[in-house]
Formats: sequence, structure tokens, C-alpha cells
Amino acid sequence: MVAAVTLSGINVLKIVRTLIDLALVWLLIYTLISAFRNNIRTLQLFKGIIVIVLVKVITGFFGLTTLDGIVNAVLTYGVLGIIIIFQPEIRQILEKMGQTNNEYVHNVNLGERERILGELVNCITDLSKTQTGALITFERHQSLQDFINTGIKFDAEIKNELLKTIFYEGTPLHDGATIIKNDRIVASACFYPPTNKEVPAKYGARHRAAIGISEITDSLTVVVSEETGTISFVTNGDLRPVNPKELRGQLVKELDWYHSSDEGDQNE
Repeated sequence: MVAAVTLSGINVLKIVRTLIDLALVWLLIYTLISAFRNNIRTLQLFKGIIVIVLVKVITGFFGLTTLDGIVNAVLTYGVLGIIIIFQPEIRQILEKMGQTNNEYVHNVNLGERERILGELVNCITDLSKTQTGALITFERHQSLQDFINTGIKFDAEIKNELLKTIFYEGTPLHDGATIIKNDRIVASACFYPPTNKEVPAKYGARHRAAIGISEITDSLTVVVSEETGTISFVTNGDLRPVNPKELRGQLVKELDWYHSSDEGDQNE
């Protein structure tokens, strides 16, 4: 009787372990697909790997020795080839996994925040009208300190004229990105790794850099095209044009501009 109970307990434990194992495998697959969903080339490769694994299972089940040997060779040497060919994508995934979480807060009261929002909207709209290229990134929960360190660091209030001066062609700071953290301008002329995915030819280096930083952080980047003056928001590897009339509302939505759990609100 005791032996039967013990055996039953062991079987239940094996079933639980198997279910946990399968759940972790599916979680890994889901994570990889989510990480690669914005890169069609990598997603196609991932699908190819799944096909090879399925062929491996079939050859093992039916005892197809020759085909199984070929599949084993592909699996053995293909891994090294994948690591070499897709090194940039692998690096992006590891960087995203290792990003330091940052507490995103507003350090000013609602009145000052309203003024800052007005300065941003006026600046971006003016840059669009004059077709002045610009790249402005807002740090959210993931720290951008590594990218801040690539540029010229300073601490300044967000002002319309200051931002337009930064991006005025010919000034030392106009190339690269300007980073805003907790309602302050903290750096300009910052460098971002460009995206490796295919993008339309009409997009230049600014757009590729904006997509690149959005693939490895949760930041919001605003891009103004110097060819067309088009305003675009870039998040999670996606670039979408924004109508100037909707700019204010979109900034409020993306940055959760009026959330109430901020230290600055306590100073009102």
C-alpha cells in the first residue's frame, strides 16, 4: 500500500515536471518570437529552425538514418553560422534583457509640466515647418545612461528656443540625438546603434537610429525629417507619422504626462 502511494507520488511529480518543462519551452519560444517580430529576416530564420527541429523529430521517429545524419550536421554547424550572421540581433536582445530599470518621475508640479509640454509642442511644430532635422528621445523606465555617455552631457530646462538652437544646422550639437530625462535636457549629440531591419529607402540615418534605440529600450523618440518636415514617433521598433494637430495629445498619451503619483505633484 505504501509502495503504491509512493509510486503514485513519483508519477505525479514527473507529470508536474513535464508540464513545467513544456511551459518553459513555450515561454522561451514566445519570448524569441516577440523579440524578433519586428525583424522579418530574423523571424524567417526562426521559422526555418523550427522546421529543421520538426524534421529531426520525424527522422528519429521513423529511423531515417541518412536524413537524420544530415539534420544533425545542420544543427551542429548551423548554430555557429547563426551566431556569426545574426550577431547584431543577438546583441540587441541581450542589451534589452540587461537594461537597468529606471524610476520614471516628473520632478515639477503640474503647472510647470504644462509649460514644458507647450515648449515641446511649439518646438517640434516649428522644426517641422522649417524642415529642420531633429531627433529627441524621452527616457522612460529603462535607463539611457549608456547612450547619454556617448554625447555631450549638460543639465538644462526644456525651452523651445534652446532645442531649436541645438538642432540648427551648423551648431556642434545638431548631429545625433538629444535626450530628455525627468523633465530636463541631459545630453545632445548622442549616438544610437541603427536598426538592422529593412526600412524604406525614404528614411535616412535619423530614422534608422530612432528605430534602433526603440528596439533595445522602452524610450519614445520623436523624429523630424529634414526632407519633408514629417513628425514621427518611434517606439518598440515601430515608426508612425504624427499629425501636428495631434502632437500634443500623442505626447501626453505616450509619456503618461499627467499621472498623479509623482514627487513633483506634492510640491504644488
